[in-house]
Amino acid sequence: MKVLLINYGTSNINSIYNSLKKMKKVQIFINNFNIKKYDKIIFSGQGHITNSMNFIFKNKIILEYIKNTHILGICIGYHVFFNKSEENIKIKCLQCIKENISLLANNCCYNTYNPNIGWSTVEIIKNHKILNKVPVLFQQYFMHSYSSIYNKQIYSYAISKFNNKIFNSIIIKENKFLFQFHPEKGGYYGYRIIKNFLEL
Repeated sequence: MKVLLINYGTSNINSIYNSLKKMKKVQIFINNFNIKKYDKIIFSGQGHITNSMNFIFKNKIILEYIKNTHILGICIGYHVFFNKSEENIKIKCLQCIKENISLLANNCCYNTYNPNIGWSTVEIIKNHKILNKVPVLFQQYFMHSYSSIYNKQIYSYAISKFNNKIFNSIIIKENKFLFQFHPEKGGYYGYRIIKNFLEL
């Protein structure tokens, strides 16, 4: 199985790379755009929406890859599939999901914000085989300030809460599997999700 790992130049890909290395029969390619077709593509976490989108639009073959390949998007790799992000509202994203990414962590009084960093509860609200052998409530590691606000969207499969706001911690739409948390840092259940993704 050929897996493309996308690194926007600002990402920390060590954890997801090491997770993939534990899987059998997986060939990992990082930003190798010479191969015409991959079995899976992973948009890694960590980074800024501006740098991430600039990298994607600079390497336009990525736009072809995502049409018919299973996609795993982690953290910023989840955000890039929306219309825009409040992290930089001037930047156009991939527009696969017709809504914007919103700021969750804000402090109106000091014009600063506290990001959501650490372990938080994920609640599954809709089943999918990528969540096979994962309990309805489980803990995962988050590191973000922005996300998609939960509004009973049909593509929402799990929710979490931060700063009195409920957001979509798992989104599944067509061939795109988007996780606000970092499954590569998420212990057994995170490993289980990555394994399930590779088996789709």
